[in-house]
Formats: sequence, C-alpha cells, structure tokens
Amino acid sequence: MTFVSTSRRSRYPWLVVCAAAPWYGSAVQAQQNVETTAGGIQEVIVTAQKREESLQETPIAISALTADALAARGITDYQGVAATSPSITFTVYPSSPNTFILYMRGQGVSDAMQVTTDSAVGLYQDGFYISRPQLVTFDLADVERVEVLRGPQGTLYGRNTTGGAVNLISKKPSGEFGFKQELGFGNNGRIRSLTVLDLPKWGGLSAKLSLLKRQQDGFVKNIGSSHDFGEEDQTAGRLALRWDTGGPFTADYFHERGDLNSTPTYYTNPALVGLIPGYRDSGRPESRTYRAFDLPESKGKFETHGLTLAWNVNDALTLKSLTGYRDMNVVYQQDYADTFFVGFRSYDDVGSHQFSEELQAVGSLLDKRIDYVAGLYYFDESVRHYETVRISNVLNPYLPPGTLMMSKDRNVGGESKSKAAYAQVTWTPPVMNDRLSLTFGARYTQDDRSATRTQLNQALVPPYGFIPIGREPAPGLINANSVKSSRFDPSFTANFSWTDDVSTYLRVATGYKAGGSSESVDIGQFGHTFKPEDVKVFELGLKSYFLDRRVRVNAAVFDSKFDDMQMFFTTNPIDTSIVLAINAGKATVRGLELETLWQPVEDLSFNLDYTYLDAKFDRVLAPAGTIFDPAVNPYSPFRVGQDITKVFVMPYAPQNSLNAGVNWTFLKLEKGSLTGMLNYRWQDKVFDTAPAGPAVPGRNFYSRPAFGLVDARLSWKTELANENRVRVDLWSKNLTDQKWRAQVIGQGSPIAMPDPNTGYTTAAPAGWTSQAATWAERRTYGVNFVYEF
Repeated sequence: MTFVSTSRRSRYPWLVVCAAAPWYGSAVQAQQNVETTAGGIQEVIVTAQKREESLQETPIAISALTADALAARGITDYQGVAATSPSITFTVYPSSPNTFILYMRGQGVSDAMQVTTDSAVGLYQDGFYISRPQLVTFDLADVERVEVLRGPQGTLYGRNTTGGAVNLISKKPSGEFGFKQELGFGNNGRIRSLTVLDLPKWGGLSAKLSLLKRQQDGFVKNIGSSHDFGEEDQTAGRLALRWDTGGPFTADYFHERGDLNSTPTYYTNPALVGLIPGYRDSGRPESRTYRAFDLPESKGKFETHGLTLAWNVNDALTLKSLTGYRDMNVVYQQDYADTFFVGFRSYDDVGSHQFSEELQAVGSLLDKRIDYVAGLYYFDESVRHYETVRISNVLNPYLPPGTLMMSKDRNVGGESKSKAAYAQVTWTPPVMNDRLSLTFGARYTQDDRSATRTQLNQALVPPYGFIPIGREPAPGLINANSVKSSRFDPSFTANFSWTDDVSTYLRVATGYKAGGSSESVDIGQFGHTFKPEDVKVFELGLKSYFLDRRVRVNAAVFDSKFDDMQMFFTTNPIDTSIVLAINAGKATVRGLELETLWQPVEDLSFNLDYTYLDAKFDRVLAPAGTIFDPAVNPYSPFRVGQDITKVFVMPYAPQNSLNAGVNWTFLKLEKGSLTGMLNYRWQDKVFDTAPAGPAVPGRNFYSRPAFGLVDARLSWKTELANENRVRVDLWSKNLTDQKWRAQVIGQGSPIAMPDPNTGYTTAAPAGWTSQAATWAERRTYGVNFVYEF
C-alpha cells in the first residue's frame, strides 16, 4: 500500500511511504539505507534536531548511515564511519591505536591525550556525550544508524562541537524473539564474533543482549619475545531494556561494559639508516622490528549506563529525561623504537568519570505551525592522567646504549562542570503555500573547570648522576588552575521548499570549544589557562531529488570564522615537549560539501561525496614567553607581537577529499541475491602540526602525502525456511595494497633554536629536518558469516 501526502500537517509533506522491501533488498537500499519503489529513493528518518525528521527535511549538513548501509560497507567502528565522510580527517594517536585525533571541517584537537583540553568534534552514543577520545575505537555492535552532523552544533549539542558531531543510535529491543550471530575471519589473525539475542516482551518489558569478541594479531612483528606492534583484543557486552505498555510512558535503559587491550603502532625514521647498525626504513610498512623491544600490552576498560524516560503528554508535547554515566580507565604503553634519535618510552594512565542529565520538551503549537524543542543540561566530569616518559641513550658514544638520560613523571587531576539551557523554535508562516520555515535557536552555557598537577623531572648530569631538575609542587610555584566562562550561542535557519523535491536553506550558527589548560607547561606555569574558542558559520545548503527521484544531490557551502583560537606554543628551547596553550589566533575555514546518489535502475547505484576545504590562519601574533620571544630564545627572528601567521598552517585539513562507490546486485533469485560493492577514498596531502606554514623550511617533513584506497565487498544473501536468513561476505580493504603514512612526527623546529650538538651555544637551523612515521596496515581481507532469525 502506498500513501502520498502534500498536507502541511503531515510530518513529511512530500515523503513517499511504502511497504518494506525484501530482506535481500536492492543495491541502493544496502548502500544508503533506503527503500525503493518505482518512484525512486525514499529517505531515512533522523533525530539530529532532537525530533524525528526526514533527512531531506532537516536543514543542516548531515549524513546518515544505518544498519544496512554499515553492513554493506563492512563498517564496524568509528574509524569506518569517519572514513565514509570526506569532511572528517582522522589518525591514531602516537601512543595509542584506540585514541583518535579527529577533525571535521578542519577543526579538532591535535593532542588528544591531554585531559585538560577538549575536542572540537562531539561524539555521542544514543544522545549521551562521550567526553574523552580514549577507547572510541570500540566495535559498533547492533547499531540502528549513525548520524554525522557537519559544522557548529552549539545550540542543540552545546560546547565542543565547533567542527561537528557524530551520534551513534543503537537498536532498541523489539519485544519479539530474535537471534543474530555474526562470525568473521581475516588475515593477521582477525576474528570477530557478535551475538545478539532479542527476547519476547514480558508484560511491558522487552530486553536485548549483545555480546562481542574481536581481536587481531600485530601487523609489525617484534623480533623479541614481547608483544607485536598493532595487536588488538576487544570483549564487550550490552544489555538493553525497554518498558512500553502502550501508554504514554516509555523507558529505555542500556548498560555496556568492555575491555579493549592493544599495542601501539610502529614508528620508523629514514634518517637513522646507517646511524644505527641494522636499522631499516624502506619507505614502506615494515613487517618486523629492527631489534627486540619490550612492549607490554595496553589495557583499557569502559562502562556506560544510559536511561531515557519519555512521557507523551499529548499529541503536541513529549517530555524526556536522559541520565547518563560513563567510566573509562586505560593504560597506554609505547616504545617509539628509537625514531627520535634516543630511546623514548611513554606510559599514560588515563581515567574519566562522567555524569550527565538532560531534560527535554519536544512539541508543537498553533496547529503545528510551530515546532519547538527546549531543554536543560548538566554535565560533570572528573579526570586524571598520570604520565611517565623515559629517555635513554642510543647514539651518544660516551654513554653505554640504553643509559637512562632523562625521566619525567607527571600526575594531573581535574574536574569540569557545565550547565546549559537551550531552545529552538521552527515557525512555518501562512505564506507562499507553507514552503518557508524559519528556525530560531539559542543556548546559554556556564562552564567551570579546575585542575591540579604534580611533576618531577630528573636528568643525568655527569659527574653528579641522576638528579632532579624540576619539581612541582614546590614553594612559590603554582600547581593548580581554574577557568570559568559563560557563552550565549544563537542560531538562525531559513528553509525554502521550491518544489516537493528541491529545497534550499541559509543557516547562521555559532559554537565554542571550552577553555582549559595545558598539561605540559613548564614547572611553575600550571596556573596559566586559556579561554573558549569561538566560531560563527554562514552556510547555504541544497537538498534535492531529480529524475523522478533517481538522483539525489545534497550540497553545502560554508564560511566559518574562528576567534581566540586555542594554539600550543613551545616555551622551552631546550625541551620542546614543554608547551603552553594560548588564545592566539584567528582563522577562516571555507568549503564545499557535495553528496550525490544516482540509481539508474533498482539494483544499481553510484555515489560520489566530495569535500573542498580552504582553511587558513588569518592572524597569529608572536606571544611572550614562547620560543618566538627573544627573551626565551635568543635565536628567534621575531619580536613579541609580530605577525607570525606564515609560520602556521591549519593541520588535518586536506584541500580535497572524496568518496566514490558503486553497488550492484547483479544476481537475484527467488530467495537470494548476490551484490558487489566497490568504494574509492581519496585524501589530499595534510599537515600533522600547525607550525608547518609556508615560511618553515622542510615543512613537508611534517606532512602526509595524498593517498587513495580501494575497498571491495561481495555479499550473498539468502532466505531459508521459517524466515531464517543467511549472509556471507567476502571483503578486502585497501584492495590494491597501497602504502600510506597514518601519522607523522617531524624532527627539528619551525624557527632557529639552540643546538644541542654544540652544547646549546650556537643556533640550529630553522625547519623540520626528518620525519618519524607510522604506516597504516596494508591490504586486509576476510570472510564474514551472518545467521539471523
């Protein structure tokens, strides 16, 4: 049965609603999570604006992937989700493969390990904020859909979403008996098992249980007896409960627990070839280490609770309460394999305990001419980060190899509280046949953040031995800080439907990234804080169907202005790991985002997603107390307050990125189908640090070259007796076995600094002089089996 409605009172005035397609579906259904009819493409429903809306009716830049789309692409984690969006740039953190450096529209945070700073991309699970990037590579088990919101989301999502937000929505218990078992095997010892048991409703209570096991061997073999580089072992479970008696009240609760153990990636540096006997760097991923390393396993645990209560007061008002708690503890251990010309080992113990409460009112007024959402939000997080660094001799001929030369022990604890009130109202005035809608939004937030630090730095000072060179706390030294701020973030959107299939919108939005402090400032400087970073964006968007809804084109052009940008500056010309965070920059990020889908016939579809970024600093002035200050660095060519904009570049902001794919169901039987998928991802050159601007010699040592990757998948689906279903997937990622750098760390300095090789009595030339790099895993492949009833 098919219904068509053009009434304003309909929630989806031009949406074609149809009966569900068969389980084996069509090509476009698998690729974009859409159902199809002879009339073309039907969109998914999203909740990006806290209410159910069609993707095409939501006047923001948003992408949605649901269970079918994720399965068709073989996406099982946030990394896979990030790879589908050209607006997202990501890499693993140097000491941890399950901590992301995540940027969207050129915005993020480069040092994701610091617990006194925040990211610019908000991660959410079922509407609950995930504050720390550690352990975010957990498996996306039993997901209903993932929504990627691009651009500032300051009104409805609040702070730390100046780049955008990613929201994972899990499947709720169905109240009917169901069972699903996935079992996958691949190269490098890959194993993935997902078991989902959906139980029948008892009274008004439905329950679902999910169990996950996932592991892989390391892809760089350690020639010693310790762990290999690149291992992963993940175990997790989820219990979901839903209370629904058919009345106005519903309750949804979930509880997750997981263990995620891993080892870091392996770094190499071609500058060491010939300096260290037996050292190898072939300009490609190494299959084994050049010597034995003692590499302990990094172990992490997380636990999450979420409770959502909903009361449908009447057809025009729903009240909700979202109560969330997340506990995360992880220890990371890394050996950088001598790539910094010294032995460099790090140990990080990170913990986060967060609680949040959100009250929402979602409703409509005046015969649905006004839709609104309003809410109150409270967030409280306590964090800790204990870090040790051990630096030992590798090349100094006057010391035995392995001699400990320096150690740092730092312990940081902090607390962050945030309170907010927000509202968003959409008005459809009785003009122009109800094709115009105007949306007004605002959010007021108060933040309160504090931190304390203890630190001990020691060094080998011949002939005195190993002695302290810095200690905190100490008399007269500040080892605590606090920062309070408030922000008002308004937004406005005008949306006009030119036809039932074409609409455009103009959006003006604001947002901010919260203030904080740098963990790694010099002894006695921990009292320094930085204030929030602000953004305002002007965005013009298009949502459209063409050719009888067999072509979908969505686009957005935007101009984002950033003020008081939070930037990190080295403050010690001898120890470049000591950095101070300062609000020192202004920047502009302009861009174009294009998403297209073409379905010429029911079983064949093509998609092309493209992002263009023009990201640049508008102004950076040399701050006092940093290496740009001649009082700190006598070899600095600048003076305090001088324009140093050309020293900097916007990191993790490739100019061009795209995803292109084809999905073809080329064989259909009465109860089965065979579908092939091919996807290509391209990303331009990116810089992995900010001080690598056009004025810096050797800037390309801190960049990663452009790369293109091909993924392929072949899926056989069949329906057995009694509605039992089976799917078998053959897959490969990086099918053409491309070699590409996952992350790089440049050696040197953006400006002239004292030269350690001459006892710091002369200047070392400005510029980056070599590159330590970790390479991404090469071609992977495997088979996946799914049984479901």
